[in-house]
Amino acid sequence: MLFEFKENKMIVASRWPLLEKVFLRFGMPVAVVDLESTGGNLYEDRVTEVALVKFEQGRVVRHEWLVNPQKPIPQFVAGLTGISDGMVADAPVFAEIAGELFSVLKGCVLVAHNSRFDYTFLKHEFHRVGIGFSSPALCSVQLSRCLYPQFYKHSLDSIIERLGIVVEDRHRAMADVSALCDYLEYSLSEHGVEAWIRQCFRLMNPKPLPAALPERLREQLYGLPDGMGVLACFDGGGKVNYIGTFERVYSEVSALLDSGKAPFDWCNTEEVRFFPALGSLHAYKIKAELVGRYHSGCYVSAKNLLKTFTTVRFEKGSDGMLNAKTAALKNGVTDNPPTGLFANKKAARRALSSWAETYGLCPASAGILPDGYAEDEPCPVYVSGRCDKACGRSDEQVLAFAHKLPILDWGKMHEVEITETDPLTGEKVVLHGMGGALEMGDGLWYFDKDLPDAFKAKFKTDRKNIKEIG
Repeated sequence: MLFEFKENKMIVASRWPLLEKVFLRFGMPVAVVDLESTGGNLYEDRVTEVALVKFEQGRVVRHEWLVNPQKPIPQFVAGLTGISDGMVADAPVFAEIAGELFSVLKGCVLVAHNSRFDYTFLKHEFHRVGIGFSSPALCSVQLSRCLYPQFYKHSLDSIIERLGIVVEDRHRAMADVSALCDYLEYSLSEHGVEAWIRQCFRLMNPKPLPAALPERLREQLYGLPDGMGVLACFDGGGKVNYIGTFERVYSEVSALLDSGKAPFDWCNTEEVRFFPALGSLHAYKIKAELVGRYHSGCYVSAKNLLKTFTTVRFEKGSDGMLNAKTAALKNGVTDNPPTGLFANKKAARRALSSWAETYGLCPASAGILPDGYAEDEPCPVYVSGRCDKACGRSDEQVLAFAHKLPILDWGKMHEVEITETDPLTGEKVVLHGMGGALEMGDGLWYFDKDLPDAFKAKFKTDRKNIKEIG
């Protein structure tokens, strides 16, 4: 092998000639990457070494960095990787190499053995220093399973042993990258170009963007991070044509575009802007603020359109007293949170009857007599002898107990305060929810048909950050 040393770079000649040629067909540079870290926790552990071989326009360049993880390296991990606390004591911290590393990886397809680990670690390290990172990624473990289904084990150790690949400093990042490139070269020669490329593109996750996209839009979308937040799209006149929430914006948008199910009209989109959020509910609040700011409707998925929710509204009747009316809920900002939240009108009326009985309310004066009961018929509660003459104070009671109407099957979760926290930076936001809606401030509330699912997910997985109110 021939090397030309340039700072932390080595230009490599002719070790992987097949890969050099085939990666040209990917339409973008390819970086074969390996990381070493203090452990396997994607949120708490830190990177100790980064190595990659970058294939770009027939040129192959190696890059590697030792990184000070700013925390002790466990003895077991040091024994496995050969990287000790002493070795990284004077190494740069990730923030000091982030700019250079980002410029190397920007616009690349990332290839790694168990790419979820390397991709997520990189994404998290960049996020800690305020850089949004994303890229198409190919997992060579999955590729090995597809190309060699007859074998049970597909770890890099197993592949190295099976193919007799010679490796020095096993578990150091650059040694593993070189071994991985050797394996990719071998598998390419054995299976042929077309079959190999076909499997690669099928397995990529996140996906690359379609070549049919205008270059201006491809560049902007490749610049998106892969985190939680809201995407807004603008046409040539600066008008918003799409606003939507995402948990992993690049992954989700690239997958939708790849499947031909673009959530926005990309032919008429000139600019995309991303607004990061600290959690799923925070994303909905940002979405509502953007809809208000740009006086725009927002994209509604087919799934959202199929959802129906019913609430109860109390309106003055001809007799001057409050009557209960069921009404379908729509997406948007309102002056009040929903009074009760139900899957359908039938469930709402059933709950109203139970609610009236529980709190001693007059069903006649509240307009919640059974369906088909004529207005001029005697009150059934009076006829049954159960009337406590509450009609005169019905309005007061209705207003006093309206907040007790059920919110789906949430039990006592009528009004809540939820804290969402960025697990990497510690930044927090406190959100106020009531009746399945989010408080926006200035007496306004936002409801979205997807919000009840977001609330319920929080109730199931994040109870420690939820405070019941009232």
